[in-house]
Amino acid sequence: MNFRKLLIFSIAVILFSSSFPFKSNVSAAENPSTDTSSASKDWELIWSDEFNGDDINMGNWSYDVPTNGRYNGEIQSYTENNAFVKDGSLILEARKEDITEADGKTYNYSSAKLISKGKQKWTYGKVEVKAKMPSGQGIWPAIWMMPEDEPFYGTWPVSGEIDIMELLGHEPDTIHGTIHFGKPHQQRQGHYYLPDGQSFADDYHIYSIEWEPGEIRWYVDGHLYHTANDWFNKSDSNADDYTYPAPFDQDFFLIMNISVGGGWPGNPDETTVFPQQMAVDYVKVFQKDEYPEREKPISEDNDDVRAPLEDGNYVYNGGFDINDPEVEGIEGIEYSDYWIFSKDGGANATLVPNDGAMDVKIESGGNVEHGVQLLQAPIHLIKGAKYKASFRAKAENERPVKVKIGADGDRSWKDYAGQDPFTLTTSWEDYSFEFTMNDETDVKARYEFNMGLTDGDISLDDVRLEKIEDAPPVDPSKIVRDPLPTGNYIYNGTFDQGTERMGFWEFRTDESADATSYIGSAVNERRFEAWITNGGNNKNSVQLAQNGFSLENEKPYQLTFEASAEAERDIQVAITNSKSEIIHEEIVNLTPETKEYTLDFTNDAATDNRSELQFNIGGNQNDVYIDNVFMKRLPLEQVEGNLVKNGIFDGLANWRAEAYNPGKATFAVNEDGQAKAAITDIGSADWNIQLFQHGINVEQDATYEVSFDAKSTVDRPLRVQLQHNGEEDNNWTGYFDQVADLTDTLQTFTYTFTMSEPTDASAKFGFALGIDADGLTPAEIQDVFIDNVVIKIVEDNSNPENPPGTDEPGTDEPGTDEPGTDEPGTDEPGTDEPGTDEPGTDEPGTDEPGTDEPGTDEPGTDEPGTDEPGTDEPGTDEPGTNEPGTNEPNTKDPEVKQGENSGEKQRLPDTATNTFNLLALGLLVFMFGSVLVIKARRKKSF
Repeated sequence: MNFRKLLIFSIAVILFSSSFPFKSNVSAAENPSTDTSSASKDWELIWSDEFNGDDINMGNWSYDVPTNGRYNGEIQSYTENNAFVKDGSLILEARKEDITEADGKTYNYSSAKLISKGKQKWTYGKVEVKAKMPSGQGIWPAIWMMPEDEPFYGTWPVSGEIDIMELLGHEPDTIHGTIHFGKPHQQRQGHYYLPDGQSFADDYHIYSIEWEPGEIRWYVDGHLYHTANDWFNKSDSNADDYTYPAPFDQDFFLIMNISVGGGWPGNPDETTVFPQQMAVDYVKVFQKDEYPEREKPISEDNDDVRAPLEDGNYVYNGGFDINDPEVEGIEGIEYSDYWIFSKDGGANATLVPNDGAMDVKIESGGNVEHGVQLLQAPIHLIKGAKYKASFRAKAENERPVKVKIGADGDRSWKDYAGQDPFTLTTSWEDYSFEFTMNDETDVKARYEFNMGLTDGDISLDDVRLEKIEDAPPVDPSKIVRDPLPTGNYIYNGTFDQGTERMGFWEFRTDESADATSYIGSAVNERRFEAWITNGGNNKNSVQLAQNGFSLENEKPYQLTFEASAEAERDIQVAITNSKSEIIHEEIVNLTPETKEYTLDFTNDAATDNRSELQFNIGGNQNDVYIDNVFMKRLPLEQVEGNLVKNGIFDGLANWRAEAYNPGKATFAVNEDGQAKAAITDIGSADWNIQLFQHGINVEQDATYEVSFDAKSTVDRPLRVQLQHNGEEDNNWTGYFDQVADLTDTLQTFTYTFTMSEPTDASAKFGFALGIDADGLTPAEIQDVFIDNVVIKIVEDNSNPENPPGTDEPGTDEPGTDEPGTDEPGTDEPGTDEPGTDEPGTDEPGTDEPGTDEPGTDEPGTDEPGTDEPGTDEPGTDEPGTNEPGTNEPNTKDPEVKQGENSGEKQRLPDTATNTFNLLALGLLVFMFGSVLVIKARRKKSF
């Protein structure tokens, strides 16, 4: 009995004592090997790989191909020999050894990259990896995720990328967590730091994300260090952003690798020790039964527009004479309130206030135009309004300065004013220019002084921007809504854009009906559904409608859509004009089986810019489902024997339109059915902007006629080429190469040539719209229009290549100008033509220039000066600065560290120790065992 009392008393003491928190000075960082896997009761483990066997479980993982991972200048070759299981951990090992790949090229380092693509994938969840990192100059380990179906939203970065962790080997105490998204490319990045002297290579740590709809959170050893909940995703083929939280609302797969070298970490040096290993103890994935739904944060609110000053100046502190401690300015620089200063591209410069002016002391202008940049934002520019910009300036020596009034990265850094650089003199002078805001209203435009590329000081004063004319009133009936680049007059026909995926659509019910609309959030649920309780008295009692598109008089159109119903029933499809007059209506019978329906009609009424499409689904209580609505203007009959597909531009189908950095352009089909290239930057070579297609079958010794219509808003040359498609074999043999001289009058250009090379069943034909080799293309903003492109075989092969004609469309007589003699591709830098890396490949680490469409995205979240991570503006480290196939620098800037708690190094918090409880538990077990032994002895004594 005494032993029993003692036992009960001991247990009570232990339980009472353990209820007190015992603190010690041991932090999570100081005890990183403790398993802090902390899936709460809401998170349920659904999959794991703990690497307890002798070999890698190839049911979970695949080896990535050696070439898929050198898009950021890395210098390793990935092999299957560099990944193995040892002592319960997966080992990825980077070695210094020569590896010769199939193309005969030798790399001096080997490494490993494992992917779960095609084997394990997840939408939302907690992903947790316990691992020990490598270290050393030039070592770049990463654990990250890419979309299983990357082309679903578009290739990188539109596809999205989640970096659970990255480490630069020369900074072994720092972890980076990032998402990449958008076009232009943006990122949201946070950073986590160990206390001084500690390294993530010393022991195992747990790296995890909690990925929910509309929010992703990053953790190290259970400690939150970064949250991202503000991103976007838009395709050039769409009228609006994909509905938030795209692109992070689809299946992603997991990637683990060690890169060697690259633009971000730099290459190994004599201090780097090999081999280096990433040791992975386990990978675990948890999910919830239900996830919270979050709305996209509002980043641009017209109610918070910054108004001009009382004197009408949109620039605050344009005289550099305000020094208000309550106003944010440039750190450490007096009289810089409201201004932002940045350096890039190796530039070195400082600001010095000077008696009401600002001196910019430039020791080196760097290698990019925005290398030294002084800017102010946000500035409110209204579409259609006219503005005057002015300033006073002088320079140490005569030199240029580029003054740009334009957009930030959300609008591809567009230059609204399009002003050529000014040449400053050594004396104070006044400079000014006027421009009309032709783009959509921008409440956060930027007024920039770009002073890079050239050394020499600049002084600025009296900076002003004034609105000199209001935007003219706009008659809504006169607004023409262009069809999408695909040729579709219906916006968001796929029901995946805008608020609740109903962008541009209206769902209507009258008093007699009771129905609701629904569009699912899962990838396979995105269709319009009408849940009808009471269909009302008439067909239009329940209605899905879209208005605002233009239908031209006497033009034929075709409407297609997919639809089904809960049970067999009829619906009415109607097209009306702004006067509610019926242009066309038709009864369509729906069944439970989804089918595609096609309606052809001609607009016999006057041209109307406010036409409306109606799906009238009332008068019946059976639910209706609609998707993939597409309306196009029917083309003229195709030219018989034309080797070019869609030469009359029924949308941009069969064509590829590309803008490679530094070229900038957007492509669409205008209301006249012409391909339109809206060029804002002609780049540095003609191939920087291209409109082309593959698959042209040209036979040896056959003679062909090439013809097309073209014009331009500026007089300029246009290069047209037919060549071997070198994207697979880097062979760009030219078959036909001519230059047409464009004016603002539409002309027909006709040529003939004989195919002297061996037959090519899949040649590349296209137009190069960037700056020509002779520099004759004007640098100003311009539009080029192309139509009626024809390549056809002709019988007479006695006529040599003819130069372009200059007649009006429809004439056949060629001109006499001789084309240039450059072989196709010979004037292009690098060894590969753009497009050598096909979209759809998997991207390594952080920035994937190779899989992105080069030149169409701007690195970083903001242009220099915005203090956002990834501050490279176009023209620096953007994908496509070098022609695809060359080593391109990574677009991340490791010196810019922004994220939650990134203002200073974040130390790990102290944690409670379990030592006392463990000792107490041991004492309890000892006492309990003693009682059992004594009892047993007593029984024996009886």
